[in-house]
Amino acid sequence: MKISPRWFVFAVCLTGALRAEPVPPGARAVLVVDGIKEVRNLPAIVAERLGYFKDEGLTVTLAELRDEAPTEELLFDGRADGAVAFYHHTILSQAEGKLTEAVITMGGSPGLKVMVANRVKDQIKTVADLKGRIIFTGGANSGKTTAANWLFVHAGFSAKDFTGLPLLPREEMAAALKDGRADAIVAHEPDATYYQAEGVASVFVDLTSVAETKKHLGSVFPTTALYMTNAFVAAHPALTQKLVNAFYRSNQFINTHSAAEILAVLPKEMAGKLQPAAVYANNLKEDMQMFATDGRLDVAAATTEWKVMANYAKKFTGVKIAETYTNEFVDAAARVSK
Repeated sequence: MKISPRWFVFAVCLTGALRAEPVPPGARAVLVVDGIKEVRNLPAIVAERLGYFKDEGLTVTLAELRDEAPTEELLFDGRADGAVAFYHHTILSQAEGKLTEAVITMGGSPGLKVMVANRVKDQIKTVADLKGRIIFTGGANSGKTTAANWLFVHAGFSAKDFTGLPLLPREEMAAALKDGRADAIVAHEPDATYYQAEGVASVFVDLTSVAETKKHLGSVFPTTALYMTNAFVAAHPALTQKLVNAFYRSNQFINTHSAAEILAVLPKEMAGKLQPAAVYANNLKEDMQMFATDGRLDVAAATTEWKVMANYAKKFTGVKIAETYTNEFVDAAARVSK
């Protein structure tokens, strides 16, 4: 029987973990989070608030990602041990020659809504009607841009069949949707509700839930993940397993409790300044649907996501998906939880 190099490496790491001394109680880990108050990173906050990291004997610091310190820089120079962000960051880093891998992938949708300006909504009934339109999507490699590109590619078009605009303050984007400088926008909550309340845009495609994402993109969209450098995972399999155990429990909690029950364990400041607590609770009920997964990366979906990215930029064509993830730690966490 032929054994793949990936399985061989994991076997070596697992053997090393069994022989190594146990992770000492109170062992520290620093995780950078891309938007610590955003619902898309809910598993990290829930794990901290419910003491799941402490249950694993860990002292975990969740640090907000800052623009002046790119995630990969923090991971590779040792200032951070892992990152909580969308899975496609592992593809981005590999394209730059830096190997990172998702050790648990909790998000199965981007938690986004594609909205069209009300002044043209009667003209836009299908994705084909969006061809040639101007859409606020953000940066070239953002989750919003990737979602828009995927929507176009799945419909049989190209990621270059629309003009993407960088994000602006939402008041300015609302004005652009109203006066014709933009025809559509990809938005998270609470912004999507804001545009509706302002009367400038309506939901065209809802990519909030896993089910709706499968409907509109043809598969799940791997998003919120805990990822680390491949070298860190190989060197610290026992610590990695403890972190995955905590995130696995957190994702299970989210999937087995109501929005009200989840809200009760969150810090009050999670709602932020842009929305009342009641609005946040309603958005939480909707957005938490993105975590309806078992934590394992859907390899077929990840491959499709990579192809969508390669369709947009050639630098991604050489990426090897097998090096961007491992499901072994999730499988181990699932066995323990039974």
